[in-house]
Amino acid sequence: MPLAESLKQEPFNPSAETAGDTIFERKASRLGLTARGLILTMLFVFIGETLIFLPALSTWRDNWLRARLRAAYTATLVLDADPGAMVPESLLQQLLDSVDARIIVLKSGGAKRILAVSELPTKVDEVYDLRHTDLVTSVLATLRTFFHSSNRMLTIIGDAPHGGDAIEITVDEATMRPLFFDYSMRVLTITFVLCILVGGMAAIAIRSFILNPVRRLTESLVDFAQDPEDRSRIIHASGHNHEIGEAEAALANMQDRLARELNQKKHLAALGLAVAKINHDLRNMLASAQLLSDRLGNSPDPLVQRLAPKLVATLDRAIRFCRSTLAYGRAVDEPPQHNIVSLHQVAAEAIETVRLSIPGKVDFVNDVPPDFDILADGEQIFRVLMNLIRNGAEALLSNEATLGREPRVTITAMREGKDLVIHVIDNGPGVPQRMRKDLFVAFFNSTRAGGSGLGLVIAADLVRGHGGTISLLPDSMTGGVGATFRIVLPGAVQSLPLRA
Repeated sequence: MPLAESLKQEPFNPSAETAGDTIFERKASRLGLTARGLILTMLFVFIGETLIFLPALSTWRDNWLRARLRAAYTATLVLDADPGAMVPESLLQQLLDSVDARIIVLKSGGAKRILAVSELPTKVDEVYDLRHTDLVTSVLATLRTFFHSSNRMLTIIGDAPHGGDAIEITVDEATMRPLFFDYSMRVLTITFVLCILVGGMAAIAIRSFILNPVRRLTESLVDFAQDPEDRSRIIHASGHNHEIGEAEAALANMQDRLARELNQKKHLAALGLAVAKINHDLRNMLASAQLLSDRLGNSPDPLVQRLAPKLVATLDRAIRFCRSTLAYGRAVDEPPQHNIVSLHQVAAEAIETVRLSIPGKVDFVNDVPPDFDILADGEQIFRVLMNLIRNGAEALLSNEATLGREPRVTITAMREGKDLVIHVIDNGPGVPQRMRKDLFVAFFNSTRAGGSGLGLVIAADLVRGHGGTISLLPDSMTGGVGATFRIVLPGAVQSLPLRA
C-alpha cells in the first residue's frame, strides 16, 4: 500500500504514539547501556580467552604426548641395553603401563624393531610426529581429540636414543581424554571467572567515567527541552578536561545562546503584536494632531508660526517611526533613499529632538562642519544619530552625581580616504565589558527603566542598510573615559566635496 494511502487510512493518534514511546522506554530500561557494556565486555574477554584456550589445550596435549615419549625413551634404554637378553613378561608389562603404550618401536638404520608389545591394535587412527609439528597442526589435532566421539589409537613419533632414527609408541587416546577434558573444564572455568571479573570492573569503570556523565548530558537535554526559556535548566559544566567535559561546556554555551535567542524572539513577537494592535488607533490620533497643527500654522502669533513647522515635522516623523517599528517587528527594513543632505543640519535636528525629551542638563556639541554634505538617507541618519545621542545622554544623567564633570555629548565627522567617519562621543561611565559582546543584540542591553533595548539595534540595522559599520571603540583608544561610537559609511555612500 502506498504511503500516502496508508496515512489517509490511519490518522495520527497521539495516544498511540505515546504508548509506543512508553513501550520503547520500557524496553530500553530492561537493557540499558551499562548492561550492554557488561555483556559486550564479557563477550570480548571470552573471545580473547577462546583464542588462548585452543593453543593452551594444544600445548597441554603435546606435553602429555611428550611425557609418554620420554617414558618410552627410558624404557628403550632398558630394553635396548642387551638386545639378546630375554626380558621377563612382567617387566615388559610394567614398562608399557608406565608409558601408557600398547607398542614401543625403535627405528634405526631404516629398519624397525619392536621392543615391547602388550596388545596389537586392529588399526591406527592417526600418526602424530612431534618432531615436525607447528601451531596449526597441533590445534587441528587437538580439535580432532576434542570433538571425536570414540577413543582412537594414536602413533606418536619422537627422537630415538643412541643415535637411532626415531621412536614410535602407540597409545590409546582413552587414557588421555579424561585428563584432557578435566584440564579443558578448568581452563573454561577460569575463563568465565575472568569474563565476569573483567566485565564487571569494566562495566563499573564505563558507568562511572562515561555513562553517568553522558546520562547527565541526556537529562539536561530532556529537561532543557521542556522549557528552553528557563535559564535555570542550563547544565552546569563540570570543567573536566576530557571529551565529555568539553561536550558539557559546549552544551551549556549552546543552551545559554538558545535561551537568549528564544527570549529575544519572544520580545520581538510581543513587540510586533503590541505595535500591530496600537498602530491603527495611533495613526488616527497622529492624523488628527496633524490637522490641528495645520490650523496652528494660520495663527498670526510669530512664535506659533515658528514652532508649527517643527511640530508638523515631528508628527510626520512619529508616524514613520510607528511604521518602521512595525516593520522591524517583522524583520523588514526599508531600503535607504539617498539624497544630498547636510550632516550638520541632521545632527542639529537630532540634538534638538533629544534635548526636548531629556529631563536634565546635558551639553550637546555639534562639531560637524556646517558645509559637510553627504549622499545618504537623511531620515535614517537622523534616527541613527538620535538613538546614539539619546543613549549617551541617558547614561550621563543616570551617573551625573558620581562623574564629577559636566555631562557632554559630542558629534564629529571626518573623511578617511573614500569613507565617511562619524563619531558620537560622551564623557559618561562607558559601557561595561560584560555588555559589549551583545551590544547590538535586541533586548540584551536595556538597563533604563522603560527602555526597549532596541535603540542600538535599530541604529546598527540602518547603518548596515547604507553598507556601513558601527562599533564601540575600546577603552584603549578613548582613554577609559566615556563611550565613543564609530560609524563608517563606505565609498559607495561618498561624502560630497566641501562647498567653497
